[in-house]
Amino acid sequence: MNSKNWLKSALITMLSLSFVLCFVPFSSAHILIIGDSHSDIPDAYSETKSVASLLKSKGYQVYEVYRNNATTKNILKGMYGADAIIYAGHGGYKSENYDSNGGSASAPFALVGSNDFIWGIGNKMREGWNGKLFSAPIKNNIPVLILQSCFSTGWVDNKEVANPTATVYNFARMFTGTGANYYATSWIGADFVKDLINGAKNFKEANKLNYDPITKSTVYKNTTIWRNNHGYSAFIGNWLGTFPKANKTTKYNDAAAEAWYNSDRSKNPFQPDLTVTNVINPKVGLIGHTFSTTAVIKNIANASSSGFYVSFYLKHDPNNKLVYLGKSFVSSLAGNSIRYVKKTVTLPSKISSGNYYIAAYVDSDETNAESNENNNYKKSSYKTQITHPFKDLLSSNLNATILNKKLLVSNTVKNRGNTKTDSFYVNYYLKKNGQTGLGTYVGHKYFDGLSSGKSVSHNIQFTLKKSYSSDYKIVSYIDPQIKIKESNRTNNIQISSIKLSH
Repeated sequence: MNSKNWLKSALITMLSLSFVLCFVPFSSAHILIIGDSHSDIPDAYSETKSVASLLKSKGYQVYEVYRNNATTKNILKGMYGADAIIYAGHGGYKSENYDSNGGSASAPFALVGSNDFIWGIGNKMREGWNGKLFSAPIKNNIPVLILQSCFSTGWVDNKEVANPTATVYNFARMFTGTGANYYATSWIGADFVKDLINGAKNFKEANKLNYDPITKSTVYKNTTIWRNNHGYSAFIGNWLGTFPKANKTTKYNDAAAEAWYNSDRSKNPFQPDLTVTNVINPKVGLIGHTFSTTAVIKNIANASSSGFYVSFYLKHDPNNKLVYLGKSFVSSLAGNSIRYVKKTVTLPSKISSGNYYIAAYVDSDETNAESNENNNYKKSSYKTQITHPFKDLLSSNLNATILNKKLLVSNTVKNRGNTKTDSFYVNYYLKKNGQTGLGTYVGHKYFDGLSSGKSVSHNIQFTLKKSYSSDYKIVSYIDPQIKIKESNRTNNIQISSIKLSH
């Protein structure tokens, strides 16, 4: 920013015994412009009028409410479908929640209309103290720029509150809870706003142009709160967020806004609603091995989403914690559309064998503010049987015939395990009845691995160096080099009688 003047005397006006409005002089910079709603801050009026003129000169569609026209109804109607919001004026609070002398400030805080307050209650809004809660009717990722408002940056008049990070979080929550990028400042001059309007690529670039850039952050309630050195400016959101282009702005539609205002306002019509409709899982899985699962994601609202992750988990039973498997990114999902999200995951080596549900959680990183945040999780309709991998090779149907010093062998080798083996040999021996050990080696058969549950039958012929009588037997020995780690090696050797043929 070019101007170093800040924090002109703030006017604190008692609206009633309970509710107080407050103003901090502003600077830095929408399409909805709200200025001087209490008709007592000339600078707020002149600055917002100046910003509006600049926007209109560049072809923006602007809806302006000033002074007596800035009623809570007109402010809220102006928010409906807006591409950006610029508010310059008082910040409201309950008098018993702040001592006006640098003590701790407690929520709720409010925007001030010419006739009443718009309270921020958690991530919702409330028009007047006794109104119903609703979400701000704004689009995801729009910029909300708050100028000169007490509490919005953690300052009130010339004093910083004792809990500035919590105060900024609580003031911004009515906007950030619906996915907006929030920027607030106490500096005079709309330089930050004008930098955005005049072509700064995003918040990050506009911040670098700032006289006193924001460089420090604190994590509060899983939210990163950014403030500059003295706390005169604050930011919550995506630094790569942008100010809309003039040709992308939405023209104010009073009839649509009036219809929304007179509805129950229970859902934000500009928010997506992502849900998991089904999880398709395999019937079996092996610990330490990969398998693929698919989550069917649907956006059941009319509004498109921004990018989001789908995370996958194992769920053993209701009392067990979820076991994280991995996540997949989806760049966006149009309203009323479906996406099949497939993920290949590795089953952790430290889990126990058993039957597990596969669960999916859409927007697991909470990058999208949704009209319903309670339908993002679903588990599979049936369980996957997960076991430890094992290999178990054995012979069956071993037969041998000796014909004129030719040994004819038939054998079937099976992998009874659930995992494919590496390559192995089957050795063959002739062993005299009563003889210890394996006997005399006569040859082998090579196998290039064997898949789980598979059997391979083979016939093989060996040439003998001498004649053998009927008191010999044939011995097959699978994997005599012990290359393969098996669950059971007691069945690797099979012995069978020999048939003599002349």
